Amino acid sequence: MTLVSPFLADLMLWLMYIAVAAAIAVTIASVVKTLRLRTKDDEIVNGVPQARIAWTTAVCFAACLAVTWMLGSSKPLLTNGQLFTSTFWLKTADMFIYTSIILIIGCFAGVIVSRFRS
Repeated sequence: MTLVSPFLADLMLWLMYIAVAAAIAVTIASVVKTLRLRTKDDEIVNGVPQARIAWTTAVCFAACLAVTWMLGSSKPLLTNGQLFTSTFWLKTADMFIYTSIILIIGCFAGVIVSRFRS
């Protein structure tokens, strides 16, 4: 059995690369714009330090991405009968998987904690 890639596979891959790069750029620009346009009046609202929470969230998310990328596996995978050995993309895939799992667990923990606090 031979596995043949589709006719437009390269075009689809490049479109995905462009879409991911655009999403990352828009996300970074949005976070930077939101955090820079805050005024002193927005820092503490109803006794809640919003600016500190926003910066802490952004830094912790970036740190989570960095740590999960470093912990990601670079073990080659057998894909379509060939070994996929790109260390960067193997680690990046693991980074997204591990970060998603961590965020989902964090959401569940937040729901449980807020449920018992009220």
